[in-house]
Parts: sequence; C-alpha cells; structure tokens
Amino acid sequence: MKKIYFICFLFVLNNLVAQKKDKLYPISVYEKVWQERNSDTRLKLIKTIWLEDSTFEDPSASIKGSSAFNNVINEFYKKNPNAVLTSGPKVVKDNYVSWDWKIFDANNKLIMTGRDFARLNGKGQVAKIIGFWNSEVVQPEVDTLKNLEADNFKVVAQYFECLFKTRDFTKMATLIEDGAIYNQAEGLPYGGTYVGFNEWTKMYAKSAEFFELQIEKEPVYFSDATKNEVIIYFTINCKAKKSGKNLLMPISEHFDLKNGKITAIRPFYFDTKQFAEFLKSRK
Repeated sequence: MKKIYFICFLFVLNNLVAQKKDKLYPISVYEKVWQERNSDTRLKLIKTIWLEDSTFEDPSASIKGSSAFNNVINEFYKKNPNAVLTSGPKVVKDNYVSWDWKIFDANNKLIMTGRDFARLNGKGQVAKIIGFWNSEVVQPEVDTLKNLEADNFKVVAQYFECLFKTRDFTKMATLIEDGAIYNQAEGLPYGGTYVGFNEWTKMYAKSAEFFELQIEKEPVYFSDATKNEVIIYFTINCKAKKSGKNLLMPISEHFDLKNGKITAIRPFYFDTKQFAEFLKSRK
C-alpha cells in the first residue's frame, strides 16, 4: 500500500513539474528573443509567443503588438551593441512569472540590473510584460531586501483591504504619504492626476458614479525592493451603472513606497480603451 501511495505521489509531482515547465516555455522564448540580434529573425520568434494585444512596459516604452516590441529591442541594441543579458531563477504564481536579470558590457562589467514581471494567457503566450530597471546597480544586503519587500507587501495588502473590502478610508489615510500621486489613465471618465489623499477620495467617489465592482480573483504580489516598488495583479468583475452590462477585466497596479507609506499608484487596465467605452456605454 505504501508503494502505491509513493507512486501516486511521484505521478502528481511529475504533473506539477510538467505544468511549471509548460508555463515557463513562453518565458524561455521571450529570453531568446532578447538574445537574438537579427531583427527579422527576432520578429518571427516574437510572433510565436506574442499577440497583437500583448503589451510591454518599462521606463523607456509602453507599447502593444509584435512589431512595436521588436522595435524596442532594436533600439536597445543600437544604444548597447555589445550588451550581454543574463537572467536568474523564475518565480511562478498562477499565470504570473517574475525573475531578475542583469546586463553586462563587452568587458563583463555590470551596467544594469532589473526585474521583469510577466502575465501569461495560459495558452503558451505572453499577455503582458512589465520591466523595472536599477541603473545605479547598487544592491543592498539580501536580508534587508527581503524584510523591506515583506513590509511593503503588508502596506499594499492593507490598502487593498481598505479600498475593496472594508471601505475603511480612515485607516487607508494612514498608509498614504502626504502629497502622494495617483495617476489614472486620461481616457477614463475619472482619469487624471490626483495629488494628496483628499484628492484621491474625490477620484474614488467619481469612479463610483460609473461602476460597481467585485474582486473576481485575489491579487498576486510582486516587488522590486531595491526601488521600493510593488505590483499587484488581480481581476475585477465590473458592472457599468449606465448600461447595466458586466465586464471581467484584469488589472495591474504599480505602487511606489517610501518609509512604509505609499507615495504613488498607477493602475494599468488590460485594455483601457475597452474599459472606458464600457463605462460610458448606455443601454
């Protein structure tokens, strides 16, 4: 009997390992894309894992589609013709993957480090990549980074709880730094830049005029503790008040933090144009 249990355990373990490898396949291709110097060859490779509504965002670019992504890499190699890219172990959570990377010059001198976050579509393709840079290449001690990451996660988790579950704005105010900035996409009916928590609450009230929402899936958390940044991915089930229609929309929110408080938030909707049209539509 113990032998049967052991065989079953191995079977389950092998399935889990196979599933993880399947999820990592588009990431392995993505990394090959960055290693490929020939533009035409690279574009063909990109199209095997990239859709026309797949997006890429980092400090230098915010683009959608295969050709646009290929151009980003072309520009990178124009500026860094001898760059050598390496990457670290992958962290897999549901359909999300994160990993650290480094860029060296021809003399093996470290010139940049960073971290990428990928959302996969479950069909062997990349839906979204968000990249962070640390151009100063100053790496604090590992233990310090882990503690900072844990503290930042707690702050963001409390914010999420206050906003979407308890509606406790009094507690939320204690998490927000004075003069903190909230950037909503300009195409939304409540879009714009809001400075300070009082302005934030006005934005929340204005957005509530257009929709009601429920959290369809709890957030997945990632961070770049070297720059006090946290990203959460989650899905909302949104009901437009004007039309009564419902829409499921994946969202990522980017948080900047300092000394245990949130200094900035920028949400990224999976399709901002579609979401804006959905909110404005009528019966």
